[in-house]
Amino acid sequence: MCWRVYWLGKNNTTKWIYTLQNVVHLEKGNRMKRSGTIKKVREYTLKEEFNSLAEEPAVKYKSLNVILGGKQSINQPVSGDFDLIALTREGIKKSSLKSLAAHLGVTMEVMSRLLHSSHRNMQRKDEDELLDTLKTEKVLELAAFAQRGIDVIGSKEAFIEWLHTPLVSLNSKSPLEFLDTSFGIQLLQKLLGRLEQGVYS
Repeated sequence: MCWRVYWLGKNNTTKWIYTLQNVVHLEKGNRMKRSGTIKKVREYTLKEEFNSLAEEPAVKYKSLNVILGGKQSINQPVSGDFDLIALTREGIKKSSLKSLAAHLGVTMEVMSRLLHSSHRNMQRKDEDELLDTLKTEKVLELAAFAQRGIDVIGSKEAFIEWLHTPLVSLNSKSPLEFLDTSFGIQLLQKLLGRLEQGVYS
């Protein structure tokens, strides 16, 4: 498994994009090593930087909509924080759970446990039935975490593998085991932040 990492370098007033290919390899014992060749790709202009910052929220919410199941599961596409608040109050359809479960690489039974609900109760609900506020809030929290995880690690498949792999930094437990509480998700968000900054553990 490998990721490609991009970062900005600066020489006086000129900014450049660099890339280090095959930068991270997952080895036995969850140790990481770095290898590859640094390459200056191209000049990164200030205009591109502003455009990138403007596009980030749109890309973020677009991928969040996909994770939640798209138009089939949410009546109004999410395009900002106010939409998330409104969706939490309104409730999200049960059908969104299947899409979220697929992005986490878990069964619906595990998904039910993450929502602190029995699998039997979840099975009884119709696909179009709305979840209550607390469960909807949890679903959105998990979806936001999945969205960031996929973005940081590079793909849905790589994220799922990471999510199910015991990590030394988590006392040899997998990230999946921490998704049932908000504090656990906050811990994993910090871990993703370290990965994003190039600190591997």
